[in-house]
Amino acid sequence: MKLIDTLLLVLLAAIWGSSFIFMRATVDVFGPITLIAIRSGVAALFLIGFLSKQTRWLEFKQNWRTLAWIGVLNSALPFCFLAYASLYLTAGTVSILNAMTPIFTAWIAHIWLKDQLTRLQYLGLVISIVGLSILVWDKVSWDIKTWWPILAGLMASLLYGIASNGTKRYLKGVTSMTAAAGSLFFSAIFMFILVPFFSPDFSQVTPKNWLYAITLGVLCTAFAYVVFFHLLSSIGPSRAVSVTFLIPVFSFLWGYLLLGEVVTIRMWIATLVILLGMSLVLRIMHWDRFNKH
Repeated sequence: MKLIDTLLLVLLAAIWGSSFIFMRATVDVFGPITLIAIRSGVAALFLIGFLSKQTRWLEFKQNWRTLAWIGVLNSALPFCFLAYASLYLTAGTVSILNAMTPIFTAWIAHIWLKDQLTRLQYLGLVISIVGLSILVWDKVSWDIKTWWPILAGLMASLLYGIASNGTKRYLKGVTSMTAAAGSLFFSAIFMFILVPFFSPDFSQVTPKNWLYAITLGVLCTAFAYVVFFHLLSSIGPSRAVSVTFLIPVFSFLWGYLLLGEVVTIRMWIATLVILLGMSLVLRIMHWDRFNKH
C-alpha cells in the first residue's frame, strides 16, 4: 500500500474517531433522526457544488440509482443506528462496535464478490479483534438494557460492509467526489423525509450543539467521505474499512484530550495489539510463505 494511502487512512481514523465524541455530545438534544438529517444535509450542501463539473454531473446521472441506495446503506441508516447507540453507550464503546465493520466487509466480499483474504490478513483481523477486546474488557456493560444499542452498533457495521462492497462492484470508475457527493445527497433526502416525525424541541439546542452538529457534517462526513471513497477505489473495500480498527484508539484519545478521560496501561497495550493487526491486514508487515489464500 502506498504511503499516501496509509497516511490518509490514519487521518480518516482520527476524524471519524472524533465523530463519536460529537455524536455523544449532541444526540440527547437533537435525537438520532434529526441529528443525522443535519449531518447528512450539511455534508451534502458542502459537496453538491462539486457535481456542477460536467464530467461529474454525467457520472451522477448515469449512476444515480446506485448512489441512492449506497447513500441510504452507507450513510443514512448506519449513522442513525450509531446515533441511537450513542444515547446509551459511551463514545468509545460505540466506536468499538463500529470496528466490527472489516469483519462484515470481508465476509460479505467472500460471499458476494468471491474475494479472498490471505491467511496473514485473517490473522491480522483476529489480532485486531483481540486488541479491541482488551480495550473494552472493563467498559462494556452486559446488562440486558444495553443489548439493543449494541445490536444497533453491529447493524451499522453490517450495513457499512454491504455498502462498501456495493461501491466496489457498482461504482467502479466513478470518481470519489461524485460518489461522496451523490450518496450524501440521497442520504440527506431520505433523512429529511423522516424529520417531521421525530422533530426535537429546538429551544433546548445551544450554539455549541449546532457547532458540533455542523462539524459532524463538514469535517466528519463531507471531507471524510471524499477521503474514504478515494481509499475504496485505491486500496479496495477490505483494506479501506479496516480504518475502523483504528477509530477506537482515536476515540479514546479525543476523549482524553477533550473530556479529560483517563488513558490506562490497558489502553496502550490494546493500541499496540490493534496496530499490529492493522499492519497485517494492510500488508505493511507480511511474510510470503503465509501470504496465501
